[in-house]
Amino acid sequence: MNPAPLLSAAACVTLAVGALAIAHRVRPAVPEGEPPPEPHPVLSSIGSGLLSGFILLTGFLVATGWAARTTGTLPPRTLYAADLAAGTAVLLYPALAGLPFTPRYTTAVTFFAALVGYTLSLAVQLRP
Repeated sequence: MNPAPLLSAAACVTLAVGALAIAHRVRPAVPEGEPPPEPHPVLSSIGSGLLSGFILLTGFLVATGWAARTTGTLPPRTLYAADLAAGTAVLLYPALAGLPFTPRYTTAVTFFAALVGYTLSLAVQLRP
């Protein structure tokens, strides 16, 4: 079994949950008895745009990496760097958007980050 996808998923989970924990620690404390603030609704459109860009770029790299086995045409290495940057932005977005550090959100971020890490690893490994 190839451990690279699992290691990539674990690294992405560490980055995303670590950023969420650090952002929670740096934010001002919520007054006693008040619920934690919800992220601003406008921020959802930014997250959607980041995620769409990441998905399109990763999908392109997966498809061309697979097709390169027969055509021999490889995507430029800079696209892989751009995909890594887009993945990092997607992973840091929940912390920067002000998502509360609660078990519910931490679980969601963990599963999402594992999927991002696994997909990034797949895109790189399909390059012949």
